[in-house]
Amino acid sequence: MESSPQLLAGALEALPVNVAVLDSEGTVRQTNHSWQAFGTENDIQIEPDTVGTNYLAVCEQAGTDSALAVKNGLSELLAGRRKTFEQIYPCHSPVEQRWFLLQAVPLTVGDDRYSVVAHVNVTQQVLAERRLQDQRDALAALDDLNTALREITHRVLEAPPQADIERGVCETLAETDHYTCVQIGSVEGRSESLDVRATAGDCEGTDTEPTNGDRVFGATAIREAVWSRSLQTTTTMIDNAAFDWRTDIDHPAASLSLAVVPINHEGTVYGLCLLYTDRPNAFDSDEREILTQLGALVGHAVEAGERRQALMSDALVEIELRLPEYITQPTPPPDDWSVEITHTVDGPEGGSIMYGTVPAADRPAVESVFEPLSGFDLSILGQQGEQYRIQLRTDRRCLTARLAARGWSTESTTLANGDGFLTVRLPAGDSVREVVETVAERVPAVELLARRQRHASLPSDHSQTSPVDELTDRQRTVLETAHAAGYFEWPRDSSGEELADTLGISPPTFHQHLRVGQQKLMDALFDSQSAAT
Repeated sequence: MESSPQLLAGALEALPVNVAVLDSEGTVRQTNHSWQAFGTENDIQIEPDTVGTNYLAVCEQAGTDSALAVKNGLSELLAGRRKTFEQIYPCHSPVEQRWFLLQAVPLTVGDDRYSVVAHVNVTQQVLAERRLQDQRDALAALDDLNTALREITHRVLEAPPQADIERGVCETLAETDHYTCVQIGSVEGRSESLDVRATAGDCEGTDTEPTNGDRVFGATAIREAVWSRSLQTTTTMIDNAAFDWRTDIDHPAASLSLAVVPINHEGTVYGLCLLYTDRPNAFDSDEREILTQLGALVGHAVEAGERRQALMSDALVEIELRLPEYITQPTPPPDDWSVEITHTVDGPEGGSIMYGTVPAADRPAVESVFEPLSGFDLSILGQQGEQYRIQLRTDRRCLTARLAARGWSTESTTLANGDGFLTVRLPAGDSVREVVETVAERVPAVELLARRQRHASLPSDHSQTSPVDELTDRQRTVLETAHAAGYFEWPRDSSGEELADTLGISPPTFHQHLRVGQQKLMDALFDSQSAAT
């Protein structure tokens, strides 16, 4: 039968745990097979058995918090100031995350003090505990989010103004500490930036406007949320510059996640709520469902507020529409360009004639777009400062006239880089969806970019009529066309004969309407001044 020392040595070698024996100075005196195999597998720079290496010095050289804690703990154990020592520490490789539990106990042989140090791989336990903690954090986030939803529900039941609702939503969600930044705003169609109306939390670094041509984080999710009227999420990884697999830092990168929640009711989007968080695995299905409910709740509250406001005041709804690829661009497309349309009239033989302005810098690009296009005829009428006045004939029927026939006024029309943009105002009681469907009959791909509440500006004396009200439809058309075409400029950008041809009338008829219209405006202006004095 083998002696006890031989038996113990064999048992030490057979253990599937990395074991080393340190002397009173912390120098490695003996290691088992598992310890040596670990050293070989991890290509350490010294002999795999590490015998003769001072373990405390190695910890000191590593310099990490966990290594220094091990050095201090083992020093106290070897000095007899503690009976045991334990420490969980990271021991990662370039291709694998690992954690070990170090357990050390004292050993006395004669008058000499030693320490037996065992390293047990506890990676699976650490990962399981982290998964469990993530689940606890997710449940806490859901609980806090439900509480926030109840608080917001009570707040909107008090029917505060929209600005107060949006500010309260941002503050309540930020106070949960589960979101680093909360913003509410609307997408500005042409710039594709977010016009932020309310914000809470630390929103530094969450720019919502593209700079130097770069797309901001979440731009695609924001656009998808507008198009689909449904919640969208996205995540990006931010490199941790301080990461080194040889240190205690576990994560080479941090995640930044964004949820874009449409604030909508019955198909109308009143805004977007953006929630930023650095929580890993954020926005699971349960959290998304609560946030979707939040968007519907706030949307209903905003719609109800607008309805109340419309009953109590002369309210208007202003919407912004995008007509994608309304103008076919050449290949390759030119530099950025835009045309502001100031006036549109029906052409004498169908189609329409548009008047507008072009920035001087955009003129070459605008000419390169329209000159090769069939169905369009571009004319440069004159220049005012940094703007050119243009006339654009097209065989397309006038869309703004179709909207006007329904009682909807087009406040602005812009052509930019091939797309068309309309800003339309309609009475608060009219259906936005009906406006969109009307435009879709001509442009099926039309997009609703924004919806805003506006108030009609009324004169102080409601009985006072506008001088324009005295004009007939033909007189008003003649005057507006002459003004848009630069007829009243000096020198004139357009002659009376040219404008008569544009309107499909004879020059004498044009001048008659022009002269009578001007007379009516002068009479209305000076008669009102005489009455006032």
